[in-house]
Amino acid sequence: MNEERAETARRVYSVKEFTFGLSGWFARKKFFSSIAIAGEVSGVHPFGNGHIGFVLKEEQAVLECVAWSDRSKELPPLRNGISVIATGSIGVRPDRGCYQLVVESVEPTGLGALFLQYERLKERFRAEGLFEPERKRAVPELPRRVALISARGGKATEDFLKTLARRAPFVEVRFVETQVQGLGAEIEIAAALDEASQLDVDVIVLTRGGGSYEDLFPFNLEPVVRAIVRARLPVLTAIGHSGDHHLADDAADKAFATPTAAAEEIARGWTLATHRVREAERALGRAVQAIVLQASRRTDDLRLRLDHARAALLTRKRARFGELQMRLQRLSPQHLFARSRERLIALAGTIETGRERYFGRLYRRLEGVAARLDGLNPLSPLERGYAIVSLGGKAVRDAAALRIGDAIEARFQRGRASARVEGILPDE
Repeated sequence: MNEERAETARRVYSVKEFTFGLSGWFARKKFFSSIAIAGEVSGVHPFGNGHIGFVLKEEQAVLECVAWSDRSKELPPLRNGISVIATGSIGVRPDRGCYQLVVESVEPTGLGALFLQYERLKERFRAEGLFEPERKRAVPELPRRVALISARGGKATEDFLKTLARRAPFVEVRFVETQVQGLGAEIEIAAALDEASQLDVDVIVLTRGGGSYEDLFPFNLEPVVRAIVRARLPVLTAIGHSGDHHLADDAADKAFATPTAAAEEIARGWTLATHRVREAERALGRAVQAIVLQASRRTDDLRLRLDHARAALLTRKRARFGELQMRLQRLSPQHLFARSRERLIALAGTIETGRERYFGRLYRRLEGVAARLDGLNPLSPLERGYAIVSLGGKAVRDAAALRIGDAIEARFQRGRASARVEGILPDE
C-alpha cells in the first residue's frame, strides 16, 4: 500500500487518463457491474437519439441514470415521483467526470407498480376503443332524476348535494352507497354502477373526494371501467381533486374536476332553460305591450275618425234639418195662413179701393158659391129633417139593397138610432 501511494504521488495523470482509468476500475469490480438500486424517479428527459436520462434520488442523495436506446424501449413508462428498482452497471460519464448508472432494466415498486399497471390498462382500453368519443353517450340537457354513487356522508356527496340543491332543487337524487377505497372497492363500485343503471333515472354520477394515489386507484381498475362502458345510462365522473385523472374519467361520458362542477353541469341546462323562459316571458310581455299600444293607437285613431265622422254627419244632419225646418215652416198652416192673410190683406186693400165697383157682383158670387157648398154638404139635409141610413157602416142609397131583418142605423142632425128592416116598400 505504501508503495502504491508513493508511485501515485510520483506520477501525474491527465483528466482523460484518470476518467478512463476510473471507468475501467468500475468495470473490473463485480460489485458495480450488475447492481440494483432503489429510489424515486426524477428529472426524466428523453434524448433525440432514443436514449433516456433520469435521476434516482433518496432524500439529499442522487444518482444520475441513463438507458441507451436499445434498452430504453423495453423499460416501463417512467414518470417523476414513482418508486423503482433500477438494475445496471456503474460507469463514469466522461464529459462530466461523474459516475452514473447505465440502466439495463427498471422494476416499478409501490406507486411505480401502480403506475405501470395504470399504463398497461390504459393502452389495452384505448386499443379496444373504450375511450373513443363516438362511444360516449349524450348527457340529457334537462335531467330530472340523478343516481349518485359515492360513500355515504363523504365530503364529495355533501358538496354535490348542496350545489345541486342550490342550483336545481327540483332535480331528484337517488343515492347508491358504495365503498370507494380499499381492498375490493372496484368490485363494489362496479356493482353500484350496475344497480344505478337499472334505476328510473336520467344520468349516473360517480364521485368521491380527494385522496392519495393508492386510495383513488380503484377508479383505474378494469371492473369500474367495464361497468361504466356497459351502463345503460350516461355516466358522469367527479373523482378526487382537480389535478387527479383516472381511467374511469376516460371511459365516462363526461368527466369533471370536482363534485361541485358535476352538480353545476347537471343544473346548467335547467339554469339556461329558466333563463330562456324568463327571456321569453319578457319578450312576450314586450310583444303584448306593443300589441296593446298598437291597438290603443288604432283605437284612438278610429275614435278620432269616428268623432270627425260623427261631427261631419251631425253638421250635415243639422244643415239638412235646418233646410227641412225652413221648408216645413214655409209649408206650415201658420206660414201658409200668414201668407194667405198677407195676400188677403193685399186683396182686401184692392177690394176696398174697388169696393163700390165689385162689391155687388162679388157678393152675388159668394152667395151662389155658398149655396152650392151647402148643396154639396152631405149633412145639410139633416138640418131639414132628413136622416142618413147606413148598413154595415155604408150609406144606403137604394132600398133594394136591404133585406128583411137587416140591422140598420139612422143618423139625424143630432144623434143616431138603430132599427131593423121589417118590410121594403117600392117607390110610388
